[in-house]
Amino acid sequence: MAFEWLSLYIQGFVTLFIIFDPIGNIPLFQSFTASFDHEKKRRIINHSVLIALLILVFFAVGGFFILDLFRTSINDFRIAGGILLFILSIEGLLGREEARWMNREDVAVVPLATPLMAGPGAIYTVIYLMQAPYGPAIAFTAMIGNVVVQWLLLFYSDKVLRLIGRTGSTIISRIMAFILSAIAIGMIREGLLVIVQGL
Repeated sequence: MAFEWLSLYIQGFVTLFIIFDPIGNIPLFQSFTASFDHEKKRRIINHSVLIALLILVFFAVGGFFILDLFRTSINDFRIAGGILLFILSIEGLLGREEARWMNREDVAVVPLATPLMAGPGAIYTVIYLMQAPYGPAIAFTAMIGNVVVQWLLLFYSDKVLRLIGRTGSTIISRIMAFILSAIAIGMIREGLLVIVQGL
């Protein structure tokens, strides 16, 4: 019984980890907070992971009810999140990203907490994990585990970029903006594809 629970937990944790993509969020976090001092970065890290956790818990508990109430599907979340990420990626590619986010701490909410961490994929996954054979215990422990991993990786992200320097950081920022645009298009495409198939 314990082995079965552990097996299901690992499956749930890994599934959420892949969608959460805590490693891939490191360069994006550094890009959005490049002009901030260490203390402000630390506050943003704390706020972003806490807000992401609260969003996931909220949808885990009431996800199906909320979607039914507003007659909204997870694909609507995919399309909306994809459009938001695409706008941010274009600004990053054009070099306006730093000016837009400079001295703004609400970057902890958008785009870090959502849609990068608690995006449509993660929301859908926690709703799915709440159902059998996983259940609430596995869903909540998987959420907490992934949030802790994300916090640790973001907290020590400065050490990684210190090795590559400011020029390397700028290059990574532009590359990540390009990758982010591809991710955004993928989210929009997946949402539209499922909607079209359902017609």
